[in-house]
Amino acid sequence: MIGALVGQVVPIVMALAGVLSEYIPVKTPSGIAMLVTISIAIVLLMCFAAGLIARWSIGRRLSKFVENNLILLFPRYAIYREQLKGSIGGDHNKPEMIPVLVRFDDVTRIAFEVERTEGPLVSIYLPGSPDPWSGFVIFMAADRVEPMNIPFSEALGICERMGRESLHLLDPQKPLPQK
Repeated sequence: MIGALVGQVVPIVMALAGVLSEYIPVKTPSGIAMLVTISIAIVLLMCFAAGLIARWSIGRRLSKFVENNLILLFPRYAIYREQLKGSIGGDHNKPEMIPVLVRFDDVTRIAFEVERTEGPLVSIYLPGSPDPWSGFVIFMAADRVEPMNIPFSEALGICERMGRESLHLLDPQKPLPQK
C-alpha cells in the first residue's frame, strides 16, 4: 500500500521539481536535493490545503459530487474506498458496507449491507467470487440479514479465497483446517 502511494507521488514531485528547475537553476547534488525537498514540501502543503477545503461545507459537497460521479465511471472505487476506510481507522473512517450473512431458502451467502431504512427492506450487495468487485445488488427482508463480526477486509478475503478457510467464521467451535 505504501509502495503504491510512493509510486503515485514520485512522478508528481519529479514533475514539480522539473518546473521549479526552470526558475531555480541548480547544478550541484545538494541543489538538486534542495529542489526535490521544496517540491515535496509543496505537495504536502497542497494536500494539507485540500484537507482543509474538504472539511468546509462546499468542499464536502464537491467531494460528494466527485465521489458519486467517480463511482459511475469506475464502479470498483466503492470497494477500494471501503477497504481504505477499514484500514485507516477512526470512527469517521469506518466502512459503510457492513459484512453480513444473508439467508435465502436453503442457502446462506456472505454479503455487504449497504443501507438499512426504517422500512422492511435492506439494500444488500452480493459480491462475486473470486472477484468481489463484480456482484449483484438485492433488496431483502431485514430478518434474513445477520451481521458478521469480522472486518470488511476479511470479508473481501473470503470472497477472493473462494470461501477457503472461512468456515470457522460461521461456526466458532470449529477449528481452522490444518495444512
